[in-house]
Amino acid sequence: MECDYISELPDSLLTQILLNLRTKDSVKTSVLSKRWKNLWLNVPGLKLGTFDFPYPYLEGFARFMERFMEFNHGSNLQKFDITNFECNGYHHRLMELISTVVDRGIQHLYVYMHTCKKDDFIRQNIYKSKTLVSLKLFNVELKNPEFVVSLPCLKIMLLCNVCYSEDGPLVVEKLISGCPVLEDLQLSRPFDISSQKVVMFLRVSSQTLKSLRLYFRRDSGTDFSVEIDAPRLNYMSVRESQYESILVKNLSSLFRIDIHTKFNRFRLEDLQMNDIFYGFLTGISRVRRMIICLRTLERLYPYSKFGPIPEFLNLYHLKAQVRSSSLQLLQAFLESCPNLNNLILEYSVTVDLEQTDFTNVPRCLISTLEYVEITKPRTRDETGVKLVNYFLENSTVLKKLTISFTGSSFRELELESYKMLLTSTKLSPTCQVIIV
Repeated sequence: MECDYISELPDSLLTQILLNLRTKDSVKTSVLSKRWKNLWLNVPGLKLGTFDFPYPYLEGFARFMERFMEFNHGSNLQKFDITNFECNGYHHRLMELISTVVDRGIQHLYVYMHTCKKDDFIRQNIYKSKTLVSLKLFNVELKNPEFVVSLPCLKIMLLCNVCYSEDGPLVVEKLISGCPVLEDLQLSRPFDISSQKVVMFLRVSSQTLKSLRLYFRRDSGTDFSVEIDAPRLNYMSVRESQYESILVKNLSSLFRIDIHTKFNRFRLEDLQMNDIFYGFLTGISRVRRMIICLRTLERLYPYSKFGPIPEFLNLYHLKAQVRSSSLQLLQAFLESCPNLNNLILEYSVTVDLEQTDFTNVPRCLISTLEYVEITKPRTRDETGVKLVNYFLENSTVLKKLTISFTGSSFRELELESYKMLLTSTKLSPTCQVIIV
């Protein structure tokens, strides 16, 4: 006789299991048996989409929520996850329901609105929640509070498209300052003022922050200046943005950084911008792992001709985007990484405007570089072959060089002919060459 282990579990554990399902799937379990009929009503969280209900979707959702909250009167919700794709006049009811779950001691709140109606902003009791641990808002307008924000338990915050006026950075700063245990912050296009040509200044200051991700719109008319003061920051990502400046302070704990951006209007003759750029590089110079895009390297290269790049003495792992026509950028940056151990190059082929000079050998090739991977080369690209030979000929302690072809750039019949092009004598006798 088969044993029904699930039925032996207590209700408290079953409701925690159902908490990981979408609510519409949790409701379906009510047909399993008499015991399961109302069990879903005791689940301490909801994960709903307005399309889960008959048309008009949001009206049906509002009626469901009102009945659910009445049934669970006096109990707290752990999670509330709502995705709304409707654009009708029921937004205000949704905002009132969100306000109610906040008052009921919600811990994890996720709100995604397909569009944001500027008259339907989230209620300001959210700024005073004593229970919120995680707050993720998409296309929900936040108003500037006229009181001190207090979110004593909030550790995770994600804000996407939440501010529509020039005081947007002030709203975000108030939120950050009111979170004494904040650890993970993601700002993804938080400000939508694309019709205005302004420079916005944002200060991110936190003594507890460990992870920071910034993603500002690069297609807007707005430029951004950001100041970051986070002594415990371990990871930082800056993506798809135009910055007047990024000022960094107290990043002594920074372990990993991903840079996919460019500094706007950078000119060698602009001494103030040179100082700001040098300060940014110095501020992140203790990092141990880095991912850097081609556009950032293109900003670094002219600067390296103007003055020395700060040394990244702790950097041992680097992933960089390079083009066949811009390998000088890579060599210039490697000069500042004397202890690099692992290098991954995402390589792309362009029309070479000039021959690459492969005579310069950075210090890391001579003493520390052990692993190199080159992805997306082409078998018939002469510069790519020279790049591979360059590492083989000049890397003293290289243990493994991996060449990873993609399906579009590699044909099996060309494997042997490509190997024949690698004519270099390996400086490191124990180096393995692996073609994937």
